[in-house]
Amino acid sequence: MKKISLFLVVLVLLCAFSVNGLAQKGTIAIAGWGQNNPFFVLLHDSAKGVFEDAGYEVIISDGETKVDKQSADIDNFIAIGVKGMLLTPVDSFALASAVTRVRDAGIPVVTGDMTVFNAPVSATVESDNYYAGYVVGDWMNKYYTQLEQTTDQERPFKIICGLFSQANSCRDRQEGFEKAISEGPEGLIEIVGTQEQKGVAVDEGYQFAQNLLTANEDLDGMFFGCNDNFAMGALKAVQEAGKEDEVIVTGVDGQVEAVNAINAGTAFKCTGAQHPQVIGYVAALRLLDLLEGKEVPTYTKITCTPTHLPFQPFYIDAAEMVESGEAISRTVDIEFPISEPVK
Repeated sequence: MKKISLFLVVLVLLCAFSVNGLAQKGTIAIAGWGQNNPFFVLLHDSAKGVFEDAGYEVIISDGETKVDKQSADIDNFIAIGVKGMLLTPVDSFALASAVTRVRDAGIPVVTGDMTVFNAPVSATVESDNYYAGYVVGDWMNKYYTQLEQTTDQERPFKIICGLFSQANSCRDRQEGFEKAISEGPEGLIEIVGTQEQKGVAVDEGYQFAQNLLTANEDLDGMFFGCNDNFAMGALKAVQEAGKEDEVIVTGVDGQVEAVNAINAGTAFKCTGAQHPQVIGYVAALRLLDLLEGKEVPTYTKITCTPTHLPFQPFYIDAAEMVESGEAISRTVDIEFPISEPVK
């Protein structure tokens, strides 16, 4: 009986030591872009799970898509002495000084979804954004080729794009889209305009598309590389204008709402699907490796896939995708800080 009691005491002490050891690992901060976007909620939650499984406490801040707010969040995390930071930046340029402060404090910082220019980032994990735009342009070439062959509609099919320049990821998507269009049948598609967006929210996409439809009566399609939120707003404008059979909408992200709209046969026809849960998962693994003193690839591109009819599932398991070897399209060996996008 005494032996059993002694064994139980030792077991309790070992468990207490293990739990205490995990608690002593400290806190990892996720300085978030914003919690009003399903894409970033998935990314942040995926990373949070990885950090917690490794024994860290996790704090997530809501940057509210504002540089000042996110910069203040970063300074707060420095002040409380977090062990590491995952940053999903709201701006590729304006957060350089904030990231520099993080590194000056001896805290490794990994950026997810996009990088920060002119800043000593430890590593970046992002979608292969160029390819995300490219696959939509490639799909559009095939769509309009088939439309021309099966209806009395003729080329050129006129497209307008929305551009969100403050995010390098969105500029890369636009570039990939234009490259694919240029490789399609000559004269098939004409990009008649690329207009700057003020934001990326659904209501902003709705107002933006209303103006486009009013100014361009012969418009055939729209591409929004910023995100599916904005494209969903545009879809609403197209539907209210009664032009769902005339104007198609395309985007990038692969959000549930967008995939459901595609599957329902609406004017939303294709999205360059990113995998935010995979970005968060891989970014978390990179940061954990850095905290253990390991070398990591400095720039990791996560694969993107086109989602269109027939229906394709939008849910994937991040761990399974990483283990299968299908998650990472490529890694690029660079030295931070950088001043231009990594292609």
